[in-house]
Amino acid sequence: MINNFMKKLSDKAYFNDLDRIDLSKLDRGVKVVKDISYTNDNSLEHKLDIHYKDNHKLKPILVNIHGGGFISGYKEMDSLFANYLAQRGLVVFNVNYRLAYPTIHVFDQIEDIAHALKWIVANAEKYEANSHEMYIAGHSAGGVLAVAEALLCTDKKMREDFNLEERNYSYRGIILDCGALHIYRKSIAYWGMRNMIFPKGYNKMARYQYLIFENNRSLSTLPKTVLLTNEKDELKNMTYHFKKLLDDQGVDNILLDSGTDGHVGIIFKPYTRENQKRLDDIQQYFEG
Repeated sequence: MINNFMKKLSDKAYFNDLDRIDLSKLDRGVKVVKDISYTNDNSLEHKLDIHYKDNHKLKPILVNIHGGGFISGYKEMDSLFANYLAQRGLVVFNVNYRLAYPTIHVFDQIEDIAHALKWIVANAEKYEANSHEMYIAGHSAGGVLAVAEALLCTDKKMREDFNLEERNYSYRGIILDCGALHIYRKSIAYWGMRNMIFPKGYNKMARYQYLIFENNRSLSTLPKTVLLTNEKDELKNMTYHFKKLLDDQGVDNILLDSGTDGHVGIIFKPYTRENQKRLDDIQQYFEG
């Protein structure tokens, strides 16, 4: 019963969040191609949107993965964020994936993102996107999926355990917006969450071990990584902990801790002076 309650509560929060997005801030000069299926089942959860400036020039790719605690949320929640990154010269692929509970698990979501990337790389040039210059971003739970996707590019054993084929692409950078969620945290709340988002017996499965980032030596293969948090982000301590893991593994990273927008601040308000400064800092970091 508690799991059903949490699912309904998360769905309600998602729709409330949608009402907070000020779509009047969209730049109408950014082209949007909506609801493209990246698999053959035509499911809403297997669709993506593409945001880009149609100027007949190849541009870097940003793959964006929404948050929602693995059990709620859709790509539309990140539409304003995608628009503002497209204004900066990126082709943004804003991706849906199947939501966890009662039948879908995080392992399925990781496979969904992998299938989306296969489609993106195969179709990139149709949308003026350069598959040789790719970045990936994830908000909250989407950050876990983004890190897993990046690790799949460098870890052959991980690809085998997820039954995924070899990649012909890699990432130049990762952006984790309040997205270093410790799904393995020892508490009743996180134990309950794990029972919702993983199959029975998950803690003995090889696929789960890759997501215990403290023990995953492949973390050292991650590309340049940006960590975003702020004063009112309730997962701020997790972001600082993940930075320590990256530092210990020798990963080039930067932590930007500023503002008071809370857990979804830059996603909903990328247009503020403060968040524009953060986007400037991210751009300079990757170009440096």
